[in-house]
Amino acid sequence: MNATTPSAPPAEVDAPEAGWRRALKQSWLGALVAALLLWLLAGYLTGTLSLGFILANATIAGFLALAGAAQMVVISSGPGNFDLSLPYTITFGAYVMSAGLLGQDNIALSILLTLGAGALIGALNAGLIVLLRIPAIVATLASGYIIYSLIVAVQSSGFSRVGGMFESMLRYRIAGVSGALITVAVTLAVLAVILRRTVFGMQLHAFGQNGEAARLAGVRRGRIILLTFVISGVLSAWLGAMLATYQGGVSTDLGRSYLLGSVAAVVVGGTRISGGITSVIGTALGALVLTLTQSDLVLMKVSIGTQYAVQGLIVLGTVSFIAYRTRDSR
Repeated sequence: MNATTPSAPPAEVDAPEAGWRRALKQSWLGALVAALLLWLLAGYLTGTLSLGFILANATIAGFLALAGAAQMVVISSGPGNFDLSLPYTITFGAYVMSAGLLGQDNIALSILLTLGAGALIGALNAGLIVLLRIPAIVATLASGYIIYSLIVAVQSSGFSRVGGMFESMLRYRIAGVSGALITVAVTLAVLAVILRRTVFGMQLHAFGQNGEAARLAGVRRGRIILLTFVISGVLSAWLGAMLATYQGGVSTDLGRSYLLGSVAAVVVGGTRISGGITSVIGTALGALVLTLTQSDLVLMKVSIGTQYAVQGLIVLGTVSFIAYRTRDSR
């Protein structure tokens, strides 16, 4: 009477099916399918399905993905949070890298100086938001104008090509994959670990989903905002350093195209702009979709105005689809 019947072993047959179901629910799946379709379209337009074509676009998309990752971290901190200083931080980082303040041969310290400048810009943004209680959009817009004034003030100074081992590393290719793309991939992998495997990452997601509940659970708002914008500033400055080196020069409008592009990459990658959710791989795929879209439109000889319109429709359609899917799942 007291004997217990042995429990049935777990059904391992359902494990693959559960794995497929989880894969189908990934927010970045749509971006992956879109990227593949755009690659096939390019093959149809050119008459050949070239791996080199997608690798060349992946390098360009990698730079956009890095900007998107910086923007994604800020967006995840709560509804309405955007870093409008991002393009100016990118440009300022490029100028700091090209200035050679520590000597043209001292690339490592120049990179550290550039990253430090990005961290200071992020800390400035956080101070305006936390101490003065200014909304993130307004605070970053104001700091962006301040940074731009510094750029204008120093643009007439002497700047030279970075060159050296750093440039060789970014331009070197292994089986068609550029060193710049590998560098971006390593950077994004480190960011993914920070967001998924650290206490800060867990607190950031909790704070973005419900700031008041996170505060009651002991999450310090000031610390989260500070680290969030410092990471965004460091990633933006790092992108500026890479662009200045890879392109062999710098200009005052270097980062201009990355403001809207960074937000678009986050959205197309399937990340909700309401905050609390991050997807590094989704942002990278979103950047690839936008880059491939532009390349396909160029192959179709579409005007630049139409290219922007199509990209805007892609973003609008993605936002509408995510909103519909979110409402349908409730």
